[in-house]
Amino acid sequence: MSNFHNLYNWQESLYFKLNNTKNCDLNRLLHLHCPSTKALKANKNHAFAQRETLIIRFQEYFNRTLSEGGSQAQLLNLFYSAQIYLKWVDKYQEEAFTKTSVEQYCKHLVIRARRKEIKNTSFSKTRAHLVSLFQALELPLQWFHDVPSLPKNDAEPFEAYSRTDLKQLLPLLRALFKQTSEQFLTEPEKYMRAHKNTSTMSFHYKNHIYQLRCAVSKMIAAATYLLAFYTYANSSVLFSLTRPQRITVPIQEIWYTMPAFKRRAFKIVQLEIGAHDMYIPKYAMSFFDRLLEVSIAIDSSDDSLLLQTCHSNQISPIDQPMLSAFSRKWLSKNFKLMDERNRDLRPVISRFRKTGSQLSIYHQGNIAQGILLDSAPNVLNKHYATGNKLNNQGMTQDVALIRQEQAISKSSAKSAQKALNIDILTVEEALRINIPLNSSANGGRCNNPFGEKSKSFSHKAKRHLLNEGERLACADLIKCFGCPHQVIVQSVEDIWCLLSFKECIEESLYMHLDAYHYKSNFKEIVDFIENNILPKISKQIMKQVEIQFDEIGRHPLWQEAGSVRPLTKIPV
Repeated sequence: MSNFHNLYNWQESLYFKLNNTKNCDLNRLLHLHCPSTKALKANKNHAFAQRETLIIRFQEYFNRTLSEGGSQAQLLNLFYSAQIYLKWVDKYQEEAFTKTSVEQYCKHLVIRARRKEIKNTSFSKTRAHLVSLFQALELPLQWFHDVPSLPKNDAEPFEAYSRTDLKQLLPLLRALFKQTSEQFLTEPEKYMRAHKNTSTMSFHYKNHIYQLRCAVSKMIAAATYLLAFYTYANSSVLFSLTRPQRITVPIQEIWYTMPAFKRRAFKIVQLEIGAHDMYIPKYAMSFFDRLLEVSIAIDSSDDSLLLQTCHSNQISPIDQPMLSAFSRKWLSKNFKLMDERNRDLRPVISRFRKTGSQLSIYHQGNIAQGILLDSAPNVLNKHYATGNKLNNQGMTQDVALIRQEQAISKSSAKSAQKALNIDILTVEEALRINIPLNSSANGGRCNNPFGEKSKSFSHKAKRHLLNEGERLACADLIKCFGCPHQVIVQSVEDIWCLLSFKECIEESLYMHLDAYHYKSNFKEIVDFIENNILPKISKQIMKQVEIQFDEIGRHPLWQEAGSVRPLTKIPV
């Protein structure tokens, strides 16, 4: 054992810098009240606590764990647990690392939990970390036998965001990342060498200009939250993502795949993002391409992390404290976002994941939810079975009113809903953010498929045993063109279908009696597509569609000219 008198001075061997840029300075634990590292290095007089034997043992545990590749997050938890425990011990003049001090410390926490100052779950977590600390120091675990365990009955899972919440958060985060990334990519070295307290960028939002300090960290924090929204990944996965491999699959689609190791589940998950015909916002890919440019500019080395920040030329991975500082300090201070219950609204990765869970289970079912979140059924039931509280209360109120009206009027649920003028149920309103535009077979989409024009279809369908209150979506493929509700989405899949439809119409010329017959049926449609739609399609999309035509041919719906026969005004 080394001489302890050297420990009165700050020792480099007791200072551990972890990969997540967090520091564990065991020198602090040697002195009463655990003074800061800065104070210790200043050679100020700090009372020695006479617990050097156990701190040296703690140092050996750190060295052993790091050499074996153990969890650095666990080391950080043990250090924080020891620091808080020793501060309490020194404050109340108890002897550290004894059975009596452990019981008194835990009694103090139990009293706080009963006063509702802390949650039972917080006490249980603190107790578990303290047990792990004593185990690492090779102290008797029997000391905890008389320490009570509180029921974990006050845990509250994260709420999903409501649609109103997302309308406030997402435009702000997108604007912040877009503007900061544009400035950063013009001169990356300038922003990377800047001190974190130096204002280097500006952010324009809703007629206000904000000067940004530690701008690179704010840029990456915004990107992290956006990536959480687009992928529904949890924080541990996002923090461990390496810059992805780029994979080109058939028909020139670009996909990125990123492996991430989940320590507690002891498995590797694959996070994938790519351009495809699923209903994911089209700007997600442009965001991700920009994020890759930023990531490469910060650290171009192989297998580097995707999400890293930099100041004073010091590169470090993004972590939870950085995100908390961004959302709790800067975002809350400058924008003061409030939710529908007048509470502070902040971006939280777990809430984005919960939102994705609710959207997937509502639109695709339990199996899709499990696949998307890659979690076991018991985890889904525990953490992802509830939605947004306000939406849940609204839905309960809807159900109660409808059931009451049913009992009074002896009518169906749809009739009762109509009688109460409930146009859309709360749950449908909350989750329709992920309901895509209704796709049409002609390659276009409709933003109001159940509007006035659907009534004629519903009226005709009554002869086919359509239930009362049910309606059919508008399905007039010819009248879509020029309709104010038609929407053309610039995606390869949609434009491929649209051009296949147009080509099929043109090929049907031979089926008509003459040119006049053909023009009477389809001339207006072809002219509208050529004059009003195709000139507005990006050249990049058109080039990819041409490749798709060469490799696959026409869309399966429009393989033969006879496919358009039912659409003619004058029979063919």
